[in-house]
Amino acid sequence: MRKWRLLLGGLSCLLSTICIAEGSEKFDGVIEPSMSVELSSRIDGILEAVSVDVGDRIEKHQVIAKLESEVEQAALEYARARASINSDVRLQEVSLAYGRRQLSRVKELHEKNLSSFQDFDKVETETRLTRYRLAQAKENKFLAELDLKQAEALYNRHTIRSPIGGIVVERYLNPGESVEERPIIKIARINPLRVEVVAPITLLGKVKTGQLALVTPELPVGGSHQAVVKIVDPILDAASGTFRIRLEIPNDDYSLTSGLRCQVSFLDKVVEMEPDTNVESGPDAAVGSRPSTEAADIPETAAADSKQAGSLAAEDGERKAGNKARYLVISQDSLLPLKKALHKAESFKQKGVEDTYVIARGSLKGHISLGYFRNRRVADNYRKQLAGLGIETRIVVQ
Repeated sequence: MRKWRLLLGGLSCLLSTICIAEGSEKFDGVIEPSMSVELSSRIDGILEAVSVDVGDRIEKHQVIAKLESEVEQAALEYARARASINSDVRLQEVSLAYGRRQLSRVKELHEKNLSSFQDFDKVETETRLTRYRLAQAKENKFLAELDLKQAEALYNRHTIRSPIGGIVVERYLNPGESVEERPIIKIARINPLRVEVVAPITLLGKVKTGQLALVTPELPVGGSHQAVVKIVDPILDAASGTFRIRLEIPNDDYSLTSGLRCQVSFLDKVVEMEPDTNVESGPDAAVGSRPSTEAADIPETAAADSKQAGSLAAEDGERKAGNKARYLVISQDSLLPLKKALHKAESFKQKGVEDTYVIARGSLKGHISLGYFRNRRVADNYRKQLAGLGIETRIVVQ
């Protein structure tokens, strides 16, 4: 009997450990585009061309359609020709130079009493009028350039560009049809994706913005993907006793699609929210299948050695503004373009190194991050393990 109790106790501990490892209770969710736009024209007109169709991947500011614009194009060419004309300005400049020379000669003769005051006054007045005519010619030139900008703006309004990058999910109009304030196409941004979860009231206060979660899409996609909580709705639905939670999943390789149902389990780890001013220069700006977070990058062994981190950092003299130094293990060399770095990171995963992401911006652009540690000794030990796999790395102190 005692053996059965011990066996059941051990099995209970094992199941408890598995539950903790896999995360908390799972909740139903839906994967959706992070943004959807029904793109239309700012002006009425007839469509001349639509250059995209359903399923096409488009970039931000890409041309997707054009309206008929023969009249506007003619007006643009006329305005461009007027703005390029500079003959009137040159004519008045030559006239002013001649008038100044003539005024100088008449003034000389007048001082020697060889010319009347009337002649001097006439030449001086003509020179002044020529100066005003030159200023008027320059003003007309400036106005012609403004007319050119206006003509260009009117012509450009006949070209419709996408305000976001994404996938074309619907095409409403074809060439020859009138726009008349109707949408032309519908674009969905699927990088990143959004996950909507309707959570029970029992979860209120337990989930916070920046918290990590594991998202498991339904088959045939499957797999586990890391997401970040972006919005926790502060307003409850009294009738159902639920509230809304919105998460965000990076989808750089477009392996995920919207419209899938999924299971979401919330983790106890929280992303470190960096100020916007440091996003471009910091190493946390990364491309990968998971958000960059210090908590996610620290192995379990780092927790055991955390007590020694302060003394090691003091011995190394690697402190910043009174805070403990942090150690980022990265690949030895930068790999550009980023597609090359992403391919290399996949080869690391095939060797069993899962905690990798590519740094996309800043001074470390193109390097592959392999771990973020609070303890220098743990970072050095991890480097040795990677060296045993044939992966050359170096440590950057943050």
